[in-house]
Amino acid sequence: MKFTSLHASRADTPAPELPALTSLRGIAAVGVLLFHSSYYAYHFAGGSPPWLWRRGYLAVDLFFFLSGFVLTHVYGRRLTEQESWPAIGRFLWARFCRIYPASFFTTAVFVLTYSVGNLPFPAGASFAKQLVAALLLLQVPWLDDIVINSPSWSISAELYAYLLFPFLVPLICRLSPRAAAIFGVPLLLAVAADHTVFSHEQQNFGWAALVRALPEFLVGAFAYRFYSERIFCRFWEKDATLIGISLLIIAACLTDVSDGAIVVLLLALLLASVHNSGKLTVFLNARTLRWLGEASYSIYIFQILPFMVAVGLSGMFVSSGLGGSRFQVIATLFAIGSGVLVHRCIDVPVRAALRRLPDRMVVFAAADRGAKMRFTSLTSAGMPEQDR
Repeated sequence: MKFTSLHASRADTPAPELPALTSLRGIAAVGVLLFHSSYYAYHFAGGSPPWLWRRGYLAVDLFFFLSGFVLTHVYGRRLTEQESWPAIGRFLWARFCRIYPASFFTTAVFVLTYSVGNLPFPAGASFAKQLVAALLLLQVPWLDDIVINSPSWSISAELYAYLLFPFLVPLICRLSPRAAAIFGVPLLLAVAADHTVFSHEQQNFGWAALVRALPEFLVGAFAYRFYSERIFCRFWEKDATLIGISLLIIAACLTDVSDGAIVVLLLALLLASVHNSGKLTVFLNARTLRWLGEASYSIYIFQILPFMVAVGLSGMFVSSGLGGSRFQVIATLFAIGSGVLVHRCIDVPVRAALRRLPDRMVVFAAADRGAKMRFTSLTSAGMPEQDR
């Protein structure tokens, strides 16, 4: 990679917010929660076999698309124009600050739960290996079974995308629209084929998780090129397009349409949402959805712990007439509420403190150098001339 000089004045200009995608991220998080809670309700609270939310696991693929798209929007020009190791370091530090506080807190709660005996640790698993992998976010591809916080597999897989992103996004951003389509469309077809051939259970661990996550992240980056060039924007910005794609996704999820086709529709949903300029922008910019989207990461990463509490109380709920779908609603709301608390009390303040840390270190280093220079000056001034 050839590093060039910095163009900070232009590249450091903050990218405009895409509020529709914040809302979409919140909807995706709720989709994952409803998928999990439907199975918990079925197995522990007398619920019906999962049907309505049985494809909710595909919301994770929407997360991967969104990550590639949004990071290209925010950092694409910056990393393309500032091809330097400091720029790469700032990007990686920002991603660490974004994903690690809530992940570390969730891991700590899991470890505490195992330590006090409220949760039995599987006999065949190595606690030390699981803990080290969780702390370093290296569950993928090195663990065949994730015991400490199973949803963290997707964060671990995305970590590799973050490491590659500063080197790949300048190449993607410099491609012509035609070249971007030549690379992006076959990659999307490969993603669809992967979902058609393999089940989602096979794609949640090991190397298969990377094969699932990395191409989808890159497809999201290519989709941003598609968006930035405003290709077919008149089609994408219509309310009818967004409504039609949403109905197709719902119909496909309730029938036997392959996961591969649904994943392609999810990318179309992303494009229709971010382009939309009709009356549905009121819905996409709704304060509640944006609030949910802002807390979506903490809701997603912390969800298993409140679900475990709900499952532990499932007998009480069933005996009180709150089994089945009622239990699912209660468990989902409990998971959302718990995630929001983690977001507000842990994620946001710790993230802000970590992001200020490099600036504080620079100030501290400058103050230390100034003190040493003053000490040297005073020492030199107090010495006889022949001893200087």
